[in-house]
Amino acid sequence: MSVQVQSIVPVEVHEPLNHTESDFASQLAVTWEPPVSFWKPLCHPRAEEVAREVDGYFLDHWKFPNAKAEKTFVKAGFSRVTCLYFPLAKDDRIHFACRLLTVLFLIDDVLEDMSFAEGEAYNEKLIPISRGDVLPDRSIPAEYILYDLWESMRAHDKELADEILEPTFTFMRAQTDRARLKINELGEYLKYREKDVGKALLSALMRFSMDIHLSAGELESMAPLERNCAKQISVVNDIYSWEKELHASENGHREGSALCSAVKVLADETMLDIPATKRVLWSMAREWEFVHDKMCAEKLASPEGCSRAVQDYMKGLEYQMSGNELWSKTTPRYIDHIAY
Repeated sequence: MSVQVQSIVPVEVHEPLNHTESDFASQLAVTWEPPVSFWKPLCHPRAEEVAREVDGYFLDHWKFPNAKAEKTFVKAGFSRVTCLYFPLAKDDRIHFACRLLTVLFLIDDVLEDMSFAEGEAYNEKLIPISRGDVLPDRSIPAEYILYDLWESMRAHDKELADEILEPTFTFMRAQTDRARLKINELGEYLKYREKDVGKALLSALMRFSMDIHLSAGELESMAPLERNCAKQISVVNDIYSWEKELHASENGHREGSALCSAVKVLADETMLDIPATKRVLWSMAREWEFVHDKMCAEKLASPEGCSRAVQDYMKGLEYQMSGNELWSKTTPRYIDHIAY
């Protein structure tokens, strides 16, 4: 596999009186583009139809504070990212995935204005409701939306729906983990982010959406690909969401919206500025893509081979990564915070 090296338009720097360090940085920011990915994202064919259905449901049931918040919600495109994550989902299952990720995004926004203790209590109350152990308060949208959703998912496919529960709870607890305030090393951050980005949740939800049943041995063999995928998704998301997260940290609760990003961690470690840090992280993200392709090729060429379900699963992980990048690059949820 050949690697494309992108050129950067040269900037004259040999005339210090005419070209300041600031001039160079500005020119570089204009001319530099992320390394090209060899992957092509794919979107579920029912994306527009499902987005209208799911957005309409939440507009009817979620308590948005005003019309502007409703418009912001629709523009964010939570169903679109789900359809990019899971383009191979079964037509009768994709709406479940869209609803679950949408309500988790909305809950994440609620947590930004809470302390860790408040957020932890909020999430812990939702966990037994999601399991179906406790009935929801029908006056609280988060409670009855989650309850009704999980009940309908279990009715559709109890085995695969139940496999999503614990990864979802791991993700919810990571959102209010106080350890996020103390992370100052990239390796440590990536281990934490594997939980916070909800990688196990995304994988279990992908299996449900695609109706993929893997044996325990097959699931174990996918663990290295899962960890690699989590790194790529986390870093690409952090690059694009940096301005949004920075804005939230300056305006939200000091704990609930505290900055926890690969951009900040690596910038602090290396003393690079933010644009330079993003360029380094982009190179890392592309390398993780090469690693994924290499591991998939090795799995396919192994003497024991792999089942069609495993092949579909590995391709699904690729689509998660490429789909996350396309959505992160284009969603107003992130780009509206970038000052041009």
